[in-house]
Amino acid sequence: MNPYLPQLTRRDILKMGGLTVAGHSLLPTLAPHNVHATETVNPRGGAEYCILIDLMGGPSQIDTWDVREGDWTPEDFDIRQTKHGIQMPYGLLPKLTDRLDKYAIIRSMEFWESAHVRGTYYLQAGRILSPARLGEIPSIGSVVAYETMDERKDSDFLPPFVSMNMDPFQVVGCGMLSAKFAPLVAGQTQTVGNRLMKMDTSLPVIVPDNERGDFERRRELLARLDGEWREVDSHRGRIFNDIDDYYRSAYRIMEDPRAGSVFHVEPEDHQRYGASGVGDACSVARNLVKANAGTRFVFIAQDGWDLHNNAYIGANYYVGSKLVEGGWSQYMLCHDIDNAIAALLDDLESTTDTDGRRLIDKTLIVAMGEFGRTVGPLDNLNGRSHNPRAGIALLAGAGVSGGKVIGATDKTGGVVAEPGWHKNRSIYPEDVLTTIYSTLGIDWTKKITATPSGRAFEYIENISPKGAMQFDEVSELFS
Repeated sequence: MNPYLPQLTRRDILKMGGLTVAGHSLLPTLAPHNVHATETVNPRGGAEYCILIDLMGGPSQIDTWDVREGDWTPEDFDIRQTKHGIQMPYGLLPKLTDRLDKYAIIRSMEFWESAHVRGTYYLQAGRILSPARLGEIPSIGSVVAYETMDERKDSDFLPPFVSMNMDPFQVVGCGMLSAKFAPLVAGQTQTVGNRLMKMDTSLPVIVPDNERGDFERRRELLARLDGEWREVDSHRGRIFNDIDDYYRSAYRIMEDPRAGSVFHVEPEDHQRYGASGVGDACSVARNLVKANAGTRFVFIAQDGWDLHNNAYIGANYYVGSKLVEGGWSQYMLCHDIDNAIAALLDDLESTTDTDGRRLIDKTLIVAMGEFGRTVGPLDNLNGRSHNPRAGIALLAGAGVSGGKVIGATDKTGGVVAEPGWHKNRSIYPEDVLTTIYSTLGIDWTKKITATPSGRAFEYIENISPKGAMQFDEVSELFS
């Protein structure tokens, strides 16, 4: 893929009303009194932030965190057994191999979808894509924003939900919830070939003094033009009020001089985080957590893992002294995510808040794709196809026990053989999302009963393509 990725400019901040608000605000928005819990659970709590990294395209589990070695394996993968007894491709993931103490690996992931768009939707919404309810269902990020809104401080100027590096039309927004809970969508524009090299933060978010007069006049004109609709007690009036709420949150970012530094990536951080788009996004995610100014959920996409062709060929890219050429490859993607996550872990671990608490202890980091890949030798296109029967997820921070592996696949790495947790079945995306909710202190059994379709929206539906299924927190990650 080579998606359109927008710049984070003042104009784009206002355009988000069209991308993530208007598309969903054709439905009535809901008030908190429609939320009910269906059963008694005890969310774990302890985390204030979540950073969810989508390895878009589906990473090959047997070439990364559930590695298998065969005749097809390049020597420079340098597969080693670590002190934890975990096999890792040190040549691809040296920094994350050295930091196994900082994160846990789930190797018993299974997925419901085998198509990218539906799988990416599932990761954000936690359910099957239903065209009839597409505008109604909010993403997990918007639900987190909704649930934590009462915790916002008067000084908070950042949006509760930020999404980076994904085509805005693939971002699942606020659905039927108020536009206050829609994501601020930021992207990348600087590329070399098809590699996303750098997040564009060159234009300021705040309004310069010499433009403020024009800005205020246009703002007042907009208010006059749609003011009559906002005052009408009708469905259309609620839509205008909803979009106006979103604009007000955007104005607050634009008017606060601190916003520019939050979305700025220092040159040294750009290099340390891997000189890549996903690295820049992780650097900004660190800034958002460090700022403690309202953002609770950060969604980051790293595209390119759909390696159907020439998986082991790089893009004018050095691995040690080896120069390889081509498109997206296992080498390039692993290099970028290795540097990005390693630097993020290090920075959150070494930084404390005003109470002396390490940021890593209050931030849950999750990295996973929409499915895994086929196993054994590369196919006739020198790539791997989709495989929803086995995959991986990484989790770190917020009490997750580092150096732990949950579950196992069979000897080929192609199917789950040992679930490795209390449910004694494969772990599905819903279980990971339940773990996110629980760690953030959110009751995942809640549901919103008054919806536009008349069908209750459950934070986590206990239904699956296989029928009724009780999803749960993966508590073994924390012990």
